[in-house]
Amino acid sequence: MKKVLAVAVLAALATPTFAAPSVDWTRDPAGQWKLLSGESFTPAAVVGTQVAPSAPIAAARRPAFGTVTGAMNRAPVDIRFDRRAWAITGGMNRSPVDVRIDHDEKRIFGGANRSPVNLTFTWTPEAFSVEGGANLSPVSLVGNWKDGTLTGHSNQAPLSLQFNLQEGTVTGYANRAPVSLKYDKVSGAVEGYMNRAPVAIRLENLDLSDFLQYFFLFLD
Repeated sequence: MKKVLAVAVLAALATPTFAAPSVDWTRDPAGQWKLLSGESFTPAAVVGTQVAPSAPIAAARRPAFGTVTGAMNRAPVDIRFDRRAWAITGGMNRSPVDVRIDHDEKRIFGGANRSPVNLTFTWTPEAFSVEGGANLSPVSLVGNWKDGTLTGHSNQAPLSLQFNLQEGTVTGYANRAPVSLKYDKVSGAVEGYMNRAPVAIRLENLDLSDFLQYFFLFLD
């Protein structure tokens, strides 16, 4: 009996446990979760594990694929994010989508919204940026995770958004039109309006931070 108890105690001590994070998280374009404070969390026991915000660190693994389906801009949306090939493919805005992400070169390139896409990106735990050309327009967007802002210009128009990842809200203006969106973390639904049209899409294995980092795709 004593030997059995000793083995159980040693096994318990050798097995790391992690409490659910009580702070805000964000994710870089490579899909790695990091603290908004700038601290990364990749202990040896969970290297390679992708963690959703507010979930136990060892409890969740990000799937290889994510999808966006529904309707916006008065057109169907059906696109897939492939985290193995780092590609976004499908169709939206009545146009095929075929975009690739090169993390080594920090490039996003291909075609979407009836336009070539040729962008560079940066990412830190505090902010991200996208610069170049898309939607037949120069693009310059800067997002600040801590302040909850996405600002710059795209589609030949200024863009200024305020977002709250915890509450799932996005408001402001883009493409010369007001933006008001609400994201439901449970169902993945994003509803509201932008581009002078209703929005009713569903994010699966994605979240609001993905939507914001690739916001240029959702403009028409």
